[in-house]
Amino acid sequence: MDQLRSALERTRSGHGEVVAVMGEPGVGKSRLFYELTHSHRVAGCLTLHASSVSYGRATAYLPVIDRLKGYLRIDERDDTRSIRAKVIGHLLALDEALKDLVAPVLWILDALPEEDSFRRLEPTQRRQRTLDALKRLLLRESLVQPLVLVFEDLHWIDGETQALLDGLVESLPTLRVLLLVNYRPEYSHGWSHKTYYRHLRIDPLPPESAQELCQTLVGDGAEVAPLKWRLIEATEGNPLFLEESVRTLVEIGALAGERGSYRLTRAVDHPQIPATVQAILAARIDRLPPEDKRLLQAAAVIGHDVPMPLLLAIAETPEEGVRVGLARLQAAEFIYETRLFPDLEYTFKHALTHEVAYGSVLLDRRRTVHARIFEALERLGADRVAEQVEQLAHHAFKGEVWGLALQYLRQAGTKAADRYALREADTWFDQALSALTHLQKTSATLQQAADIRLERHLVLTPLGDYRVVRENLGEAERVIEQLGDERRRGQVYRAKVNVHSHLGQLDEALTWGARALEIADRLGDLTLRRNTTTMLEQTHYYRGEFERVIDLARANLSALPADGVAARLGGQPPTSVYDRGWLVRSLVELGRLVEATEPAEAAIQIAERTQHPWATGWAYMCAGILHSCQGHWATARSLYERAIEVFRGAGELVSSSHSRLEWSSFWRRSISTGAKLRA
Repeated sequence: MDQLRSALERTRSGHGEVVAVMGEPGVGKSRLFYELTHSHRVAGCLTLHASSVSYGRATAYLPVIDRLKGYLRIDERDDTRSIRAKVIGHLLALDEALKDLVAPVLWILDALPEEDSFRRLEPTQRRQRTLDALKRLLLRESLVQPLVLVFEDLHWIDGETQALLDGLVESLPTLRVLLLVNYRPEYSHGWSHKTYYRHLRIDPLPPESAQELCQTLVGDGAEVAPLKWRLIEATEGNPLFLEESVRTLVEIGALAGERGSYRLTRAVDHPQIPATVQAILAARIDRLPPEDKRLLQAAAVIGHDVPMPLLLAIAETPEEGVRVGLARLQAAEFIYETRLFPDLEYTFKHALTHEVAYGSVLLDRRRTVHARIFEALERLGADRVAEQVEQLAHHAFKGEVWGLALQYLRQAGTKAADRYALREADTWFDQALSALTHLQKTSATLQQAADIRLERHLVLTPLGDYRVVRENLGEAERVIEQLGDERRRGQVYRAKVNVHSHLGQLDEALTWGARALEIADRLGDLTLRRNTTTMLEQTHYYRGEFERVIDLARANLSALPADGVAARLGGQPPTSVYDRGWLVRSLVELGRLVEATEPAEAAIQIAERTQHPWATGWAYMCAGILHSCQGHWATARSLYERAIEVFRGAGELVSSSHSRLEWSSFWRRSISTGAKLRA
């Protein structure tokens, strides 16, 4: 606690810090933060609290969205119009210079008007603008008052929330922001080298501290002294385990009285304490009256946070019975109230309590309750599908409502991909494919199976695991063979050119390219022909066939219609930029440096005009290679730095395929080629 207090004081003076607390479940990580944030020491600070949940990893920004709604005073009854009014009103009241944050904040809250120009940005741009907006909002708020940001359970964090925290940590040293995070040992991050980072490990209590806690829980009577030592030994000093063990002894009648002054009602020489805190929680749940146990389990299926309207909608008990049952569960410290207005909401006392309660639900009943929650969400939130699509997808899938699960899972995947949350999108698409296996095989479901895999391909490719990409395309091809769909088959063949090229299987890449071109000519599909040719340029470059690359690139560029400068190749750069990039690199390899100057400059101009991050990074990288070979080291360095900056802004991309394939080799190749040309 002393370290937290000193970190808070340094934050008040303008030196922000991040304090990370790590420990096993139940050792008191959350309690440590609670004691600080509910003390007089945070007076004058704005405290914002967010938690990740085990079932929320596939939902981009989930803890951020929940906390953002609380910060902006947005509740479940607010419609889109009201959300917009609250966002605009709050941001402009805070600072009129934050006007450009309105669109990304509304977008993350699923309240952005359809006609807003922000929607027309590339996914990578929207992602970066959103991360920047959230960070700017927090930093601007810290100028008004010190900020204490609490993020709990990072072991369940989604990728986009992690990206926000990573960006925020970089700016902490000169800000009045104290970032408090906790997590279990299996989680890791990249902040440890920061001078303003503090790491606290919480281990089970030592015997003296455990004895103090036991005395607080049980009392200091002579008759309970032997019991306390047995409890400490059995629980190994885990605070939650100790608390739950004492509650168990009270519930089974071995202890009577009030907290802190219990007395033994019978001899307890060898208290029957289960081996783990999970086991003791499970035993406590089993001892609940049947109606209370069913209510607690229904709440657990809803999630860690339990809105009263939703619980009432699925409960098999009249409202009065639900309220009485919740009061008993609250008295037993399974749950507690977290919100009274506009609707009552409960939350589980501890993440472990929720995990155990959910795990205690029999599979058949769990499936039934998930299905009822799904139906209630559809009914209660018919006008908020975009906002709740992840919840709908989750409960429909778990409830085995397969047809609608497929629909919502695919929407959730598309939404995540739109936010450039690639790993989250892959999870949703994978579940959608799983849902498909439970539906009757028809032409319509086969088409969906093929299209979902093609959509998944656009998500997997930037992540750079080309063996997984190849497997996904193989499955798509098998489905398309059953459909006999030539156009979809051509798309798969074209994609296989790229995959096999990156895997170094260049002969196979040429074979798939030839097949894709045959289909393109047969169907008269000029887009497929152009995109396949662009991929073949890459293959021939890797084979060292630079003259062939030049011929293909120039033919593709000459065939490009005037309005096709921004034509896209899946998630890759516009083909006009991609073609010029391979043209530049091949001309450089052949020593035709002057000839490469014009396409290099044109690629940058087009890329900047289209504002596509991949296009921009690719164009600057290729131009950097050219200037390296010309010996223009200062210019080359600035071009490389600009390329790296753009690729980093594209998130996952810079750490995946491009970094492995390009960044490890192009420095060596450009320098050695330049030296050879100048010799």
